[in-house]
Amino acid sequence: MKRVTARPENPHQATLLRLLRERARSRAELGDVAELSRSRLNLELDRLVELRLVEQAGLAASRGGRRSGMVRLAATMRFAGIDVGATSVDVAVTDGGLEVLGRASEPCDVRDGPVAVLDRATEMLAKLRGQGLFTQLHGAGIGVPGPVSFREGMPVAPPIMPGWDRYPVRETLGQELGCPVVVDNDVNIMALGELHAGLAKQVDDFLFVKIGTGIGCGIVVDGKIYRGVSGSAGDIGHIRVDDAGPICACGNAGCLEAYFGGAA
Repeated sequence: MKRVTARPENPHQATLLRLLRERARSRAELGDVAELSRSRLNLELDRLVELRLVEQAGLAASRGGRRSGMVRLAATMRFAGIDVGATSVDVAVTDGGLEVLGRASEPCDVRDGPVAVLDRATEMLAKLRGQGLFTQLHGAGIGVPGPVSFREGMPVAPPIMPGWDRYPVRETLGQELGCPVVVDNDVNIMALGELHAGLAKQVDDFLFVKIGTGIGCGIVVDGKIYRGVSGSAGDIGHIRVDDAGPICACGNAGCLEAYFGGAA
């Protein structure tokens, strides 16, 4: 896939993109909401237009003087989402507003290792590309079923993912897809989904508990994911609840997951 390196590199541009994700806005409105001077706003918006992340959208209604120009996210903006589960891989392609344009799902054993699983995911995305859903990607996010060092973009000592420990997922996928990549725990990403467009859209503090093949918890505090020092916050599935309990898939005895995970 074509290598794409253009992306916003400052907080002002990131703020403008978040505001435009909700809807098209006039330059005047963006300046008011983002609290930017006219010169700074125009500088940042013009840069985003050059990066082909934002496009002009006509003129806004007059507010008593010269009509302000409307801007919106570029219609060609595309993101990829990859969900690596214990027994399957799901991929999706969205537009800039995160509306899903197409998706695919296949059985896949996470124990096959990162090379095999990530190859499968990129092959699935290539098929969606072949369907005309995108020509290039502006960003990708991947969730994996284990603790993640968010800063480094790699799993760290995941209990049910042999071969994945400290594998450079972000670097590998970034090179393959040609775009910036974010890596996180899968349940954290599910919690973000609820925060963005689900039942928790108007809630700043909540727990999202996933009970599937494994068990995990996404912790949202003040509207942001709480990951903890090591990235393991919310990894409740392997809390030992009974020293004499059944053997878990991770090899330990009496984990919460051994009692209430899919296999149980």
